[in-house]
Amino acid sequence: MVSPKKLTGIAIGTALMLTLSAGSSFCEEKSGMATLTETAKLASSMTDKGSLADMININKASPEMLSAIPGIGPKISEAIATYREANGSFTKIKDLLNVDGIDMALLEKIKPFLNF
Repeated sequence: MVSPKKLTGIAIGTALMLTLSAGSSFCEEKSGMATLTETAKLASSMTDKGSLADMININKASPEMLSAIPGIGPKISEAIATYREANGSFTKIKDLLNVDGIDMALLEKIKPFLNF
């Protein structure tokens, strides 16, 4: 079993790696992705409050919070919220495959950041 502290480090490292690979310059205006500063602030708040999974409950998180997950933008975060309102709470992670825009590859990418 992985400790919560190690899981937090893994989640933060993954978020930073994905952010760094998503763009070449963090000095330019952002275009749909978090800047390095925003990612660092998010990582810092995650460390203070526990693991990222502790912070992002798929059944309670706002679309804005869901958008902070690497791989989920405003369109998919709204689709998650809309699906949740129409169908009730997600009971298992694979339920996310019913949301428009989420396929198995994206699900595998985002599931370390989610809990119920």
